[in-house]
Amino acid sequence: MKTLFSALLLGLIISSCSVTRNIDTTGFTIAGNVVSYNNKPMAELKGIEFALDNKKFVKEMSFTLLHGDDNDKIHHLIAFLHNHYKEYEIEVEIPMDSFKVE
Repeated sequence: MKTLFSALLLGLIISSCSVTRNIDTTGFTIAGNVVSYNNKPMAELKGIEFALDNKKFVKEMSFTLLHGDDNDKIHHLIAFLHNHYKEYEIEVEIPMDSFKVE
C-alpha cells in the first residue's frame, strides 16, 4: 500500500511540474539552426553553453529572435524547443530593436 501511494504521489508531482504541457506548439518547425513559425523564420540558435550550476552539469541552448513580429509566441517557442531538445535548458534572447511593449 505504501509503495502504491508513493508511486501515485510521484506521478502526480511529475505530471503537475510540466510547465509546457498545455502550451500549443502547432506551426513551429526547425531547419538547421533556424526555428520557424508558420513557415516564417522566427529564431536562430546562437550558442550552446555547458556549465556547472548548483553542483550539476547543465546544457543550455540560446536562441535569438529574428524579428519582433511574434513576441506573443515566445512561451510557445520555448515549449516547442523544450519538447524538441529535452536534455537542454532553453533561453530566448529578444534584441532590443525587436522588443515591443504592448
